[in-house]
Amino acid sequence: MSPSPAAPRDPAAQRVADAALTGGDAAPGQEQTGGSVVQLHVRTVRIEEPVDLLAHIPADLSAAWIRHGQGMVALGSAWSVRTTGEQRFAAARAAFTQLAARARVDDEVRARASGLIALGSFSYAASSPRPSRLTVPQAVLGVIEGEAFLTVVGIEEEPTLPDSWQDLFPAAPAEEESDDAAARAVPTGAASSGTVPSGAVPSGTPPPGTPPSAHTGELTLEPAHTPAEYQQLVREAIARIRDGQAHKVVLSERITATSPQSLDPALLVTRLARAYPSTWVYFLDDVVGASPEMLAQTQDGRVFSRVLAGSRPVADDGELEEADRRAFRTDAKERSEHLYAVESVTSRLEDLAAQLEVSPEPFVLRLPGLEHLASDVSAQLRAGVTSLDVAARLHPSAAVSGTSREQADQIIAALEPADRGGYASPVGWMDARGDGQWAIALRMAHLTGEREAVLQAGGGLVEASDPVAEHAEVLAKTRPMLRALRGDRAG
Repeated sequence: MSPSPAAPRDPAAQRVADAALTGGDAAPGQEQTGGSVVQLHVRTVRIEEPVDLLAHIPADLSAAWIRHGQGMVALGSAWSVRTTGEQRFAAARAAFTQLAARARVDDEVRARASGLIALGSFSYAASSPRPSRLTVPQAVLGVIEGEAFLTVVGIEEEPTLPDSWQDLFPAAPAEEESDDAAARAVPTGAASSGTVPSGAVPSGTPPPGTPPSAHTGELTLEPAHTPAEYQQLVREAIARIRDGQAHKVVLSERITATSPQSLDPALLVTRLARAYPSTWVYFLDDVVGASPEMLAQTQDGRVFSRVLAGSRPVADDGELEEADRRAFRTDAKERSEHLYAVESVTSRLEDLAAQLEVSPEPFVLRLPGLEHLASDVSAQLRAGVTSLDVAARLHPSAAVSGTSREQADQIIAALEPADRGGYASPVGWMDARGDGQWAIALRMAHLTGEREAVLQAGGGLVEASDPVAEHAEVLAKTRPMLRALRGDRAG
């Protein structure tokens, strides 16, 4: 029998979970909003040969979690639960706890992420019409710390192992690199006003006068706002900060990208994982991206969180000059924004963990085309606290909402009325013991149609923020998804 997280302490969440699992008529293997709690039979076996995970991402991919070429890719869904509202995290956790308590697990590997796991994507706001979801895949190919394994899941019966793991996860065909410069795309209208600094957006910027919605290469891109409109929203947010309504506010921009071809999640994941190996690349349901920010990682009673706040775009995927990097690291505005984000994490961890340790000084995290101020936070978890409990407590951090959280979210709701959906929300996985990894869904897009994706990126605003620079930062943060959509290589 698999170990399971401690029972949830919130009776209301337990009632929500019970209702989600005991009413309705959903079929096994589909959304578990009905029938009695199913019993899953989970088998994990070791793969003796070396496995190149990125070369075996299946065409019918259902979920992915990859960093530095390791992690997991998944097929199908043996069980899932959808939750909404204020209790969405607690209800999902309670439902998975019940499932784990009944599951029969044969795990010969006993590595991180082997055995019974659930992958999840949560919505930013309690009021979001987009449901949050936890799902247990039917098959997982994993590579963790160089050890490869295959997990298969049966519903109310023992799973059948394939003759070879490659029967489920065959080698994917290699993608040919495109040299078509016409495929290079950026948010149309981004440079037409002359108010975006040079180097702030990817190459292939449309010429001055490009209309707000136009074809750029093979993609049609339509920002939700013109540069002038977005910069005015930034000014309005800054005015509210100066009025004392908040100390920091994180606004975001949305860009709708339409492709003449069907969008392939497996191909997007492969491109992101190869171009941005140090990020956490994720895919589940409608969200895909490459996050640089770990919200909550737990293992053996310890929790780790990486806080990013304060960013500098860099032209042509270069790096800041050392003098510019020193200036960035000591910039009062950037450090102020960063401090708010760090304090939002440490203050919320206090009743979940002890012995908090924080980077003595922010360090600079270098990614292609963008550098961030970063701090690492770690602590000893209290008994019974799961990775999802921590993610729920930390969400939304000041890095994606602001300070104070309640006032910042009110300003966001007023200036950014479109629902954020899964943007800037926890995405990741959890095992039957409650350990797992939950990143913040950044550098991302919602897959909203067969040929359509909505990119979303944001930036933190404080009293000293400059609207033009903030708009440039937001555009720079769309680079990973734009490149994945058009097939460019970073660097």
